[in-house]
Amino acid sequence: MIRTLDDRGLGNDLKLKGETNIMDENKEVEVEGQPEDKETETKTYTQEEVDALLQAESDRRVSAALKKAEKKNAEKLREAQKLAQMNEQEKYEYELQQREAAIAEKERELSLAENKAEASKILAEKGISVSLVDFVVAESAEDMATNIDLLDKAFKASVKAEVEKRLASNAPKKSLPLDKAITKEDFMKMSVDELMALKRENPEVYNSLK
Repeated sequence: MIRTLDDRGLGNDLKLKGETNIMDENKEVEVEGQPEDKETETKTYTQEEVDALLQAESDRRVSAALKKAEKKNAEKLREAQKLAQMNEQEKYEYELQQREAAIAEKERELSLAENKAEASKILAEKGISVSLVDFVVAESAEDMATNIDLLDKAFKASVKAEVEKRLASNAPKKSLPLDKAITKEDFMKMSVDELMALKRENPEVYNSLK
């Protein structure tokens, strides 16, 4: 490439015949030289890698347990510091509140356990899986009764829909030979499915025999 000056003193770049742009060539070579994407291969693990993963999971659980213990200890420390700043009357009232709160929580847990047992019994009587008890159990009997009623309605609606679906499905039919005339005696011996099939396929014969 040759650089020249025009009348105004400005430079012009002239490209000689046959001259190529080296940068463009390099760019093309780099693009063409890129490796094609390969399908992701299934990752396999050695025994050492598996052991390392198991150890990492064990360490994570230990760390979580330690953090939980540290949090509990910190709460106890704050509790002790809070008590240290109280006089005797304040300590007595605070500890009384704590005991009352613990008693209330225990009573709540017992109430929920009793309600859960009662709800399980009711669900079993209604033919509903007891595994759904957690969806209906509540602290108050009124709320629990409402939840059970809603679940019972949903369960019955589901059963009804499934029964209707099965009845509407194409069940195997026992057809009579086409060349055999159906007598009144044959008609009386037909099953419900056969009668329904006859009514659907040949309503005139069905109406004449019923």
